[in-house]
Amino acid sequence: MLKYEKAELSPASAAMPLSLRWDAPLPDLAFLGLFLLMALCHLVSALLALGWITAAICDGIVLGYLAAILLARPEWRPLIGRLLLFGLVAGVIELATDAAGEQIARSLVYPADEPTLWQSPAYMPLSWMIVLTLLGYLGWRLAGLLPLWQAVALGGLAGMLIIPFYEESAWYAGWWRYTTLPRLGHTPIYVFLFEGAIVAILPLLARGLERLPLGWVAARGLILGAWMPLVAFVSWRLLGQG
Repeated sequence: MLKYEKAELSPASAAMPLSLRWDAPLPDLAFLGLFLLMALCHLVSALLALGWITAAICDGIVLGYLAAILLARPEWRPLIGRLLLFGLVAGVIELATDAAGEQIARSLVYPADEPTLWQSPAYMPLSWMIVLTLLGYLGWRLAGLLPLWQAVALGGLAGMLIIPFYEESAWYAGWWRYTTLPRLGHTPIYVFLFEGAIVAILPLLARGLERLPLGWVAARGLILGAWMPLVAFVSWRLLGQG
């Protein structure tokens, strides 16, 4: 359980929003740092264009950052640890979505010379775990701040805006590419709908997560993992047939 505590504040820290101080009871600042670190890693990878090795390095750097947070702030472990488990379970199930994207839709193409897990790069479950930990926290916060329908709508909009940045970075980095038209940049239009739908459901699945037994957390990850191929197929059928 996350606890709210009062603390002595310096004039400088008192001027900052409560949620964006390191001593805040909620890890907003830590997750803002996670988002910026991930963006930086993707931009550097896009500039280097070295392929899958930079994806694996990025995942290692970000996991190191998360481990440091968990060590430094034990009171955040119930939430962040469960978000990681939730994201990992969904990321493993998502391998089926990747396989369908390659073999059925013929939309997704990975480089041939990289370690694989089924049809996906070997790093993919960890990458999904990381991004779903970040976006799961966003969903968790939105669910606590807004009426549920507003949290779902705003989460969906955020997914449509945030994740395609990583899709574009992935193209330049040499991690994967799409063949489907129409596209915006190098990202098919259907992917915007697909990834918006993923984030839209997160306020529903992430709320109360910090209080659930681990088995129920894993079950919610399974629900998300099952949701992903469903919305991928619907999005592709609606917008990926151009």
